Amino acid sequence: MKKTIGLAALAASVAAAPAIAADSGDQSQYDAQFADPTPVDTGVDLSIRIGIGGVYKPDYEGSDDYELSPWPIVSLEYLKLPGLNEIGGRKVGFSIGPSFNFIGSRDQDQDPALIGIGDVDSAVEVGLKGTYEVNNWGAYAAIRRGFGGHEGVVGEIAAYGIWRPNERFVLRAGPDLSFASADYFDTYFSVTPSQAAASGLPAYNAGSGLKAAGLQAVAVYSWTEKVDLHFRAGYERLLDGAADSPIVTVAGSENQFSVGMGISYRVDLDLFR
Repeated sequence: MKKTIGLAALAASVAAAPAIAADSGDQSQYDAQFADPTPVDTGVDLSIRIGIGGVYKPDYEGSDDYELSPWPIVSLEYLKLPGLNEIGGRKVGFSIGPSFNFIGSRDQDQDPALIGIGDVDSAVEVGLKGTYEVNNWGAYAAIRRGFGGHEGVVGEIAAYGIWRPNERFVLRAGPDLSFASADYFDTYFSVTPSQAAASGLPAYNAGSGLKAAGLQAVAVYSWTEKVDLHFRAGYERLLDGAADSPIVTVAGSENQFSVGMGISYRVDLDLFR
């Protein structure tokens, strides 16, 4: 029993890892949502994918300056515990599971126009997602609460087409729409009177609601049985209270692009034999 509880805790910690892979503040939740691993040998009990890549993206949400950042790729692909349902593997139909994201810190010295706004710490977002997928299309909705840099509620909905020209390659691409609560908007887009006095930007209350709409594409090529190559590209346009923020209109841009590639390796463990 203790062994089972310990493995469940391990699974939870590994499942949280895609939050790291999402390092952006953009909608790279597609990385976790669109994972299409090489079929896992169900004779194993645990499969974890680990890897690294690079992504060229805005240096903070709403910025018009871009930087090349590390893209850690870590995910739980398959888990089988005695007496419990299997987690992961390729599935068709509806599934529900955890949703994670990580937003890097924003430093006021990243842009002269932000001086006086203050810094924002890194944030981890934790929540749930529901996904429905069939052969050629899929959709998902996710909702999360932030911890650390912000304590708001965020989420997104997306639909996507699926193209599998062969057994090694899969491409998923489609539109998405994201939203956020007032706590999130206040952290990243509002300007308080004291911040306005220190920065010269006008005071601004960003409100809440729709945050961005965009298009995302994620491709995975199974180079070998355990090694995958990952490719991603995306565009998002900030909306409403986010797009009208002086942090965006004065210091940045409402158009946000990203592109990246990486490589990963699947580690299979036989825990109960």
